[in-house]
Parts: sequence; structure tokens; C-alpha cells
Amino acid sequence: MTEAQPTSADSGRWIRFALVMLPVGTILLGIASFGIWQWKKDQAADRSFKYALALRRQISPEGIERYAGIVRTALGKADRDLSIPGYLESTMGAENMGYTVRRERFGDEKSVVDAELTGTKRPLEIVMVLALYGGTEPQENTVQAIAESLSVAHELTGEKVVRSLRFAFIPDTPEALKQLKEGLQRDGERLMHLLVLGGPEVAGIEGISKALDTTAKGTRVLSLPATKTTQETVQSAHQLKGMLLEAAEIP
Repeated sequence: MTEAQPTSADSGRWIRFALVMLPVGTILLGIASFGIWQWKKDQAADRSFKYALALRRQISPEGIERYAGIVRTALGKADRDLSIPGYLESTMGAENMGYTVRRERFGDEKSVVDAELTGTKRPLEIVMVLALYGGTEPQENTVQAIAESLSVAHELTGEKVVRSLRFAFIPDTPEALKQLKEGLQRDGERLMHLLVLGGPEVAGIEGISKALDTTAKGTRVLSLPATKTTQETVQSAHQLKGMLLEAAEIP
């Protein structure tokens, strides 16, 4: 007895079934693949977060003095435009503070250096701490400003914030401010808060505001008073930390 051969109706039914299920299967596979990718991404972010937390150091007089001593020496060198960015890049990097540091070179061996805590919900809204060096301000003002910024960054590493919190260090020149502005524009970012350390003169703040076009963009600009002693810098650092967390918003 011979087996019954499939009819054309059966074949058509299987073809229609395949035509329907193939796109559905492709969609389900795509959803599953995205889910796996997102899970791996979250796992990697969680590992990075835990690693950064392990590197966190509290603001302290000892930390301020250590940073200030190294910065003071670097500023006194003829090649400070190389030594200062190099020190910042290595000190704030993944092995020491857990940050990914960006260094953009321009002009005659000058650099814009920044390290960021990327916002979890509004990453293109930037809260920036800015320290300038090599200008007309007294050197000790610059030394304490950079030491304060580093100390606060070290205590905040791994912190989760809604807006991106960025620590920036630039030469005190119009060209450096231009580079800073172009970087913000290129990345489609909006500078929400700008806190300038070292107590620049009113004219200096006005120049920074004009260069970054802060009035038109609605940026809130604050000049933090210069500190001259370790204890003053420690007190200012604690205040700065609170201001930054309020501006960047904790989720």
C-alpha cells in the first residue's frame, strides 16, 4: 500500500505558515539579541561602577597637600603645557580614579583635558567644574584650584548622576576656551552650570562667559573664591561637592 502524497493544499498551507512565522521568528530573535546585548552592557557598567567605587577617596588635607605639591612643581616647569595635562591624564585615568579622560591637543603643544561622570538620564546636559592654569592669577590660586578639583573628583568617582558632571582643565588662553566651546557644540551638549575655580577677576569671568556664550545659552556661571591654604581648600572642596551633586542631580 502506497503512502498518501501531500496535496497542493497541504503544501500551500505550509508555505503560508513559513511566510508568516519567518518574519515573526526574525523579530523575536532580534528582541532576544537586543536583550542579551543590553544585559551584557548593564553587567559591564555595573562592574565599572563597582571598580570606580573601590577607587574612591574622601576629601582630606593629606590628599589636597599631595595634589597641590605635584601641581606646584609641574607649574614651575618650562614645559608645564605638557606636564600639567600629562599629570591630570594619568592621575584621573581608569587605574587611579576610574575616569575615562579625554585630552584634545591644539596649537603649540597645548591641551584641553576633561574627565566625566556621564549622566544616566540627561547625559547631554553638562555641569562643569573648570580650572585654568598659566594665566595672570597668582600661582598658588591655580595650585589650590586644581588640587580641589582633583580631590572632589576622587571622592565622586563612580557616583550616579542624572546630568553629566565634568571636570575640565585648560590653559588660560582664548584659544583654549574656543576649543572648549567647539567641543560642546560638536557633541551636541548644553552647558547648564559652570563653576570656575581659583577666584578669577570679574573681567576674567566675563571673558569666559563671552567665549562660551553662556548668557545666550542660559548657563549659570559661578566663580568660586580662591583658597590659599590646605584647610581653606578642604572646606571649599566639601562645599563644591554639595553644589555639584545638587546641580547634576542624584537619581
